[in-house]
Amino acid sequence: MKIKYNIKLISAIMLCAVLTILSSCDDFVDFQDVILITGTEENNVLRFAVEEAPATFSITASSTARVTQDVNVNFNVDPDMVPIYNEENNANYEFVPEGSYEISSNSSQILSGTAVSDPVTVTITSTENFVEGRNYIIPVTISGQGRMKVLEASRTVYLRVSRVIDFNAVDISNPDFYDTYQFSEPITGITEFTYEIRCKIDEWHSGQPPISRLSNWGPVDESLPNLLRFGEAGSDVNQLQWVSAEGATFSETRFATDTWYTISCVYDGSDYRLYVNGSLDSRFSGSGQQYVLAALELGMSYGGYEYSQRFLGSVAEIRFWNRALSLNEIQAGLCAVDPSAEGLLAYWKLNEGEGNVFYDNTGNGRDMDWSNEVVWNTDDNQCAQ
Repeated sequence: MKIKYNIKLISAIMLCAVLTILSSCDDFVDFQDVILITGTEENNVLRFAVEEAPATFSITASSTARVTQDVNVNFNVDPDMVPIYNEENNANYEFVPEGSYEISSNSSQILSGTAVSDPVTVTITSTENFVEGRNYIIPVTISGQGRMKVLEASRTVYLRVSRVIDFNAVDISNPDFYDTYQFSEPITGITEFTYEIRCKIDEWHSGQPPISRLSNWGPVDESLPNLLRFGEAGSDVNQLQWVSAEGATFSETRFATDTWYTISCVYDGSDYRLYVNGSLDSRFSGSGQQYVLAALELGMSYGGYEYSQRFLGSVAEIRFWNRALSLNEIQAGLCAVDPSAEGLLAYWKLNEGEGNVFYDNTGNGRDMDWSNEVVWNTDDNQCAQ
């Protein structure tokens, strides 16, 4: 069978195909030749460590290929990006206080034959108006000039200001400290919560079983417990167990001595999640249990068990929220939190350094006048916020 070809039609189709390819290639080149903020390819939140002011952070722009002519790049600090970031990431950052920062320049260049611009620097000039517990970020955005496009996902870098915070703590190695504080006005009908405590283990005791009881909260009769302890039920001596009224979990983390950990226990009404230093460690399921905060126990206060279940270490930063914190909120508050934060019902920093009263920093009046012996840990304890 003979097939007749329409030469004109074939020529038209081939021409369209060539034009389409050329057009696509041009788009492809534009897509590849982009600029971005250096270091934001995987994460656009970068840690800006500030031990003391002034402190500086250098930012550069990069091209995905060496440029053939000078490319101007504009850099701008953009406070309006903070609420947008918070909404998209369920976070609670604030822009740094007015007058506390400066940027060295609002422009730089990627010189011909190179792929990285000269740096601009952001400087924290003062931390005088910073509030402990509040989390600060500085968004810096770039824009290009000419044919070069900006990679949208890396147009903005968020400089998370990380400060080193010194703190005191309470040494609970002495069994004469162990007690349960009963609140005059219990909190009832708790359908979700976040309970946090910071701890450091000095050493593991050698009892049999080698249990170290850290804390417990709930009603006075402990019928609805939320208990934290190490070395229970055949687990490793440095393995944490969280026991609630609906179940329990053992940590995947094996805790080290002489190291500070922030433990976060989160319940959202159906799911229990254990976080260690801001990382999800383990979880278990529930079915809508309601809780009561009427008493808080530190250490093992049961008669006859104080020595066999001693916790040989220190504690600080105990917080109770009536909501389930997000991962971003937990990570932002590893060192301290804002006492006025939403849903924070009680906040004992245990940072007083003297006396027997642990003050509730929220102002809600849940101060604890600890009747037993208090030994303060005033060593050089530090946390990088």
